[in-house]
Amino acid sequence: FINAARSLRHAALDMDVLVALGAGSAYLAGAWSFGELLKSGLSHLGHNAASGQCGSDFTAAVLIVVFVRLGRTLETRARRKASDAIGRLLNLQSATAHVLRSSGDLLAPESEVDLPVDQVVVGDVVLVRAGERVPVDGVVLAGVTEIDESSFTGEPLPVRKQPGDQVLGGSVNQSGSFRFRAERVGEEMALRRIAALVRDAQGSKAPIARLADRVAGIFVPIVLAIAVLTLLWWLTHDDVHTAISRAVAVLVVACPCALGLATPTAVMVAMGKGAELGVLFKDGAALERTASIQIALFDKTGTLTEGRPEIVEVVPSEGVSRVDLLRVAATIASASNHPLARAVVALAKQEAVPLDATPQGVHSEPGLGLKAELSGDTVLLGNLRWLRHCGLQNQTEFDTHVGEAPAESSVPQSSAEPTKSISDHWAALGRTPIFVARGDQVLGVLAAEDRLRPSAADATLLLTHLRVETGLVSGDRLAVVRRVAHKLGLSLVEAERLPTEKAEVVRSLQATGRRVGMIGDGVNDAPALASADVGFAIGAGADVAIEAADVTLIGNDPRAVPHAIELARRTLSIIRQNLFFAFAYNMVSIPLAAGLLSAFGAIILPPGFAAAAMSASSVLVVTNSLRLRRFKPTNAV
Repeated sequence: FINAARSLRHAALDMDVLVALGAGSAYLAGAWSFGELLKSGLSHLGHNAASGQCGSDFTAAVLIVVFVRLGRTLETRARRKASDAIGRLLNLQSATAHVLRSSGDLLAPESEVDLPVDQVVVGDVVLVRAGERVPVDGVVLAGVTEIDESSFTGEPLPVRKQPGDQVLGGSVNQSGSFRFRAERVGEEMALRRIAALVRDAQGSKAPIARLADRVAGIFVPIVLAIAVLTLLWWLTHDDVHTAISRAVAVLVVACPCALGLATPTAVMVAMGKGAELGVLFKDGAALERTASIQIALFDKTGTLTEGRPEIVEVVPSEGVSRVDLLRVAATIASASNHPLARAVVALAKQEAVPLDATPQGVHSEPGLGLKAELSGDTVLLGNLRWLRHCGLQNQTEFDTHVGEAPAESSVPQSSAEPTKSISDHWAALGRTPIFVARGDQVLGVLAAEDRLRPSAADATLLLTHLRVETGLVSGDRLAVVRRVAHKLGLSLVEAERLPTEKAEVVRSLQATGRRVGMIGDGVNDAPALASADVGFAIGAGADVAIEAADVTLIGNDPRAVPHAIELARRTLSIIRQNLFFAFAYNMVSIPLAAGLLSAFGAIILPPGFAAAAMSASSVLVVTNSLRLRRFKPTNAV
């Protein structure tokens, strides 16, 4: 009654108004019957018709309130279950952290201080022993271990971590101890950001909910009109008590509770289940769009490949030593966080090659390469397109020359193809050439190789099973991209694409009427992610990619893409079932409550049973939505 009064003060007619009118009408009818009973004399209590009517009206008023409260209690419990995923995530965080601080003692330069996790700051060095949870996000400084990240990714196998790798707060250290530098603390931690994202998404509405909202908006006035017509009809065909009882039953049974719960409960459960699987939908609209994807476009590096390329071959130009080539390449590469740049730096470190002075004026062009000033010279690091773009004229001659000559190169010599370039040969092997130039001289070329993720083939097979086309859009050379696409059975191939060109590929497919999903992990994928109907960002990728995406994949398993589509489609199916139940319930229950079908021998719902039916419809919808908690994605076809 309090909620109904609030709604009326705001000129809103909702389900609380219907319930209050129903229960209040039943109570007033009972009070009126009781007054009639007193008028007729207490001596006729056992024989007066008003006696039975009085009791049934009061009983109906009580039953209406009891069943409505019971239904809402069950709904609250269901919502709490749906939100359990957030609680489980937040419970993963460790309460304390072993922070290493300088002690000033020469014999023991570091001391270990146990601090509440909220007091850890960015830059702190933290020690984690075997069996302990990682307290905050950071980067491994020392030690090699295996980390259980299943709470984030759903992947049961532990992940090997070594210096330079990222660790997530809340994951479990399974083997040796290690040290890491804190990089994200407090609300910036992945754990807290995931919980906030899931919480916001659970409260959002899917576009399919607009139908229910539109119906609910006009439903209450229509029900009030039906109740008045029912009252007037029965007043002309029966006594006052019967007319009031029928009208009250209509008011109660027509409460659109099930309609209001049809979409939000399913979305809430789906968001929680997605979080358990390492799939975070930005909102309900993203969930609904994911269900309708017709073609999925993958970036290559870091998405279908492991994102940890290694330099497998080094070919210096004539007169340039291997050490000089690596020193220049690693010096400029040290200014970038690109996977290929990290691979160059790692090789130089492995071979103990010293770096030159810090490069100046470093400029990065996504999809092409790096440019910087080093000791007064312009240094380039990147692909052939980058060298051409920067005006270097002799790169083609160099590429052909090294393809014909160097003994240390594994390039085969063939009289049939005497001018085959080394970059073409490497591309055929799935390797990426990285050219290094200083001034107007090409110093040499390095071959980088990135292994495919073990689950990449399964991901494409699962998408095909879901009747989703697959494609590969990459900035790499055509031969490399074709090789990867052939291995994985991808139908569409777009190579040597700049970030803006990737977005154009997405828009061209959309122009044909297809709904496009784009999967990427880096800055160069952000325009395409934003242009796609649904953008998927691999969780370990760049923050700008995650911000541009509609769905964030916490782990690096590309199978999460078909898992997300499968979950979204199952959720939409559940929502449609809920809407069908809600509409069918009202189509059947209102005529029964009004007594319109009594002439055909159908039962008539009294107010108490009407309240039970209304609550049962809500519980049915919520229970149907909770079936999503048992959703298990397909991992293999």
